[in-house]
Amino acid sequence: MPPATPDAPPAGPTRTVASPVAKGTAVREVELKLHVAQADLARVAALPSVLEQAQGVAVVRHLRTVYYDTPDLRLFAQGVALRVRQDGERFIQTLKTVNSATSSDSAAVAVRREWDWSVMGEALDLSVFSAESLAGLVPADARAALAPQFVTDFRRATLLIRPDPLTAIELAVDEGVIEAGGRSHPISEVELELKAGRVARLFDVALRLQNAVPMRIGTESKAEVGLRLVTGRLPAPVDSPPLALSPVTTVAEAYRHILRHALRQFLANEACALAGSDVEGLHRMRVALRRLRTAHQLFAPLVASTQADRLVEDSRALAKRLGPARGWDVALSGVIGPLSNSPKAPEGLPVLAAAARSAGAGPAREAVAAILAPRCTTTILALAAWLEDGLWLSNADEARRAALNAPIASVAADWLAARMAKIEKAPKIPDEAKAREKLRRRMRALRYTAEFFRGLYPETATLPFIGAVDGLLQALDADHDAATSRKMLTALPGVDGKTLAATAAWIDRQADKRRRALPDLWKRFHDTPAFWA
Repeated sequence: MPPATPDAPPAGPTRTVASPVAKGTAVREVELKLHVAQADLARVAALPSVLEQAQGVAVVRHLRTVYYDTPDLRLFAQGVALRVRQDGERFIQTLKTVNSATSSDSAAVAVRREWDWSVMGEALDLSVFSAESLAGLVPADARAALAPQFVTDFRRATLLIRPDPLTAIELAVDEGVIEAGGRSHPISEVELELKAGRVARLFDVALRLQNAVPMRIGTESKAEVGLRLVTGRLPAPVDSPPLALSPVTTVAEAYRHILRHALRQFLANEACALAGSDVEGLHRMRVALRRLRTAHQLFAPLVASTQADRLVEDSRALAKRLGPARGWDVALSGVIGPLSNSPKAPEGLPVLAAAARSAGAGPAREAVAAILAPRCTTTILALAAWLEDGLWLSNADEARRAALNAPIASVAADWLAARMAKIEKAPKIPDEAKAREKLRRRMRALRYTAEFFRGLYPETATLPFIGAVDGLLQALDADHDAATSRKMLTALPGVDGKTLAATAAWIDRQADKRRRALPDLWKRFHDTPAFWA
């Protein structure tokens, strides 16, 4: 462990100091972060699978880094981290983009831009930001307000490994602490930074490490964790950014991009799910896995990989372990919460609420355990490694390779039409619950597929159709959630029958109101032109 650091970052004004380097060096950083239990951390660099590929011996350094921002955290809001790192007698000032994933990034791998300058000490050199390329990242009117916000202090052991002659990966084992204003967070992680070669090799190395030492993929940088310490905010759910397909995107490129997108959404919401700060994080992880399965189902006949089929099926098993926790949250927020504000709330509702919270505690723990389990990390790493390696394309027979290299626009309309045809078989909203559930699942598959390919068509056509789908799907989802909540709540032990009956009656009344709106939503959906037609 590094020596202890002060509870707060050093005080004092930021000043401009002369830099021995007139221009910063901009680099593209490609890295994969893995969290490791502190007790296991020392084993990583000594693993036989690491040593047999190592070039040279491990270099151990003590790194102390001060992160700067304005009091209102203006730089971080713009996706920028600014720091000065002390490495022995050297001081390096770094400007780095945060959360800068692009449509070409691989899932789980952070790709960031970074500029480095040698400076004389811990104070900032503000003069370097006058360069035109950096003016927008560190605005002139923010520079005078820059001040230390938090400190990282850790011991880093680095080793260069070469899995093959064309690949160089720097393995860094970090152990230490992040501190801000009396609050702290431990650092116990491994970073794999690609120096040369293909991104797929990062996943290969990570899988070998995972097989020997349990690890978990990390998506938050040290800067992001430090800023959370400063603000005191818990991790929030992360929205899924729009896909970036275009008519010239090939089928293979679309498949890789959609699966990367789903894996990134899954990992981005992990911190929120584990913190328990918002169950929406857990829900979005499940949605990401559903999107992944929906996409793979579309492309599977062309990809023709039993390995991918197995890995995608493993993701289904993971999603099932996350589901019950979400169900109890819906029962609490969608039934007990609104009912408690109703004049028809039964006297025994607090007892029912307590029983529901107690019943949901176990599934919540199970969801966390599933995310933390080595199998979860192994599944994600293995799927990403398979996806990035690309043998499913390069080893395809001539006919499949031609189909995979064709423009996605050549098949998207047919795939959307096939999804739509399954729904159009129903002349109206089914009265029977089982049939409505079948319709709901088909509507959801259509919604995901429309989202995948909307970038291929004008927004003036896609927005009305997707809006109509969303309206109907939300109503069907609410109907499903109500039925599930009714079943779960009325089966709870220790609650009097009168309270259970009153709660079930309230759920039924709300459901009846929603179902009366279904015919109009169904008509709107059918009357809205399909954007691919």
